[in-house]
Amino acid sequence: MSLKDIKNILANKIRTLRNSRGWTQERLAEEVNVHATYISRIESANKLPTLIIICKIAEALGVDVYELLVDERKAGSYDYKRKRLINIVSESDPANIDIYSTLLHALHKRYKKGKR
Repeated sequence: MSLKDIKNILANKIRTLRNSRGWTQERLAEEVNVHATYISRIESANKLPTLIIICKIAEALGVDVYELLVDERKAGSYDYKRKRLINIVSESDPANIDIYSTLLHALHKRYKKGKR
């Protein structure tokens, strides 16, 4: 993957997440404590921010850092989704495992029933 690809993936993901929250570039800039022009340059793929800024952006948008860097085509793949589910479960509080297990079992059962 080229540097240009990374800039484009990062730009698109930040813009999409920001817009989904109804935030302006100015609002994201305030949350990250940078100038709005800097956010504009990141979102137009003209600037590759430092890792620290990427971390601050991810925190402000409420996502994990890696989610800002994952290509949408990969994010839609079976392998990516499987790994994401495994990560969610492995990072979860043990008390939530029962809830997740029950929910997944019910969804799986309903899905299988609908396929018949």
